[in-house]
Amino acid sequence: MNNDDLDDFFLEGGDELMNSEPCPNCRKSIYLDQDIEWIDEASGICICPHCGEKVKINP
Repeated sequence: MNNDDLDDFFLEGGDELMNSEPCPNCRKSIYLDQDIEWIDEASGICICPHCGEKVKINP
């Protein structure tokens, strides 16, 4: 069975979906592999790059 879409997801597109979280305030994606302004990285609190609010994410 050949599934080109699944292969593309695992080889190219899966990283963006697995390494992002939606902001609970503005609902835009926060990409965890990009530069994020952390307030407390150990607790998972950062500033959303889109709306500027403090959010708790799972790093």
